[in-house]
Amino acid sequence: MSTPDDIRHLVRGGWNETANTYGHDQPRLFQRFGDRLLEWMALAKRAVVLDVGAGTGILTVRAAEQVGERGYVVGADLSAGMLAVAREASRAPGLARTDYAQMDAEHLGFPANVFDAVICAFSLFQFVDMRKALAEMVRVLKPGGQVGLSNWWRGNFSPVGGLQRDLFRQFGLRRLLTNSPTFELGALQALLEEAGLAEVRLEAETVDVSFENPEAVWQYNVRMGPFAAMLRQQLSASQREALHAQFVRMVGEIASPDGVRCTFHPLYALARKP
Repeated sequence: MSTPDDIRHLVRGGWNETANTYGHDQPRLFQRFGDRLLEWMALAKRAVVLDVGAGTGILTVRAAEQVGERGYVVGADLSAGMLAVAREASRAPGLARTDYAQMDAEHLGFPANVFDAVICAFSLFQFVDMRKALAEMVRVLKPGGQVGLSNWWRGNFSPVGGLQRDLFRQFGLRRLLTNSPTFELGALQALLEEAGLAEVRLEAETVDVSFENPEAVWQYNVRMGPFAAMLRQQLSASQREALHAQFVRMVGEIASPDGVRCTFHPLYALARKP
């Protein structure tokens, strides 16, 4: 049975391995969802911002554009590989001063009460101890500062999500991450309030996306670091090949001449530290 440290090690290794291909999914979903979160947060000029689970820095750069040249943005992530890609992306002129730090979200290496805003996009469920990670975000946030989160809502990635869960069960795959990747609105609100946040606002979206073909859907999965790590940990090479082939056949049955249509349900949350 995997320990919390084992899971952290596998997640970090998975993201390191996929760092150079992450974000190549069509049509760049996470940039779109990140822009929506920042639009909702409306970061102030000159703000000091922390992006937790920054990955390749897509949202870090967007935040740096929003706060202006006199602002300051820090991107924190567990994966050195992802941060290496992020640093390259942050060299564009006209951005706020931007730094990156490799660290675990459950142990943020910053003093208390230093950031005007904390962003965490599609990362909360990947932290082994979500409550500890949220407590750290609240600790480093100034009183009156805001936390902006994006997560997934129930029914996300349908109809492929349900089909692939059944297929993974057939192959005996066990989920690597200990937390569900989707949240109910009430449960997420309770989690934020338990962390000491107030004025919680939630908003769910429905976004239809077409992938070019079944192989593109598979590649979307593989570019998610924990997924690739899970396959390597639990299946032999021949089993992985068989799973891949069966996945492509299965998704091909629901494809149309226009591709594979999937529905995503991003869930946004905004809350304030009293």
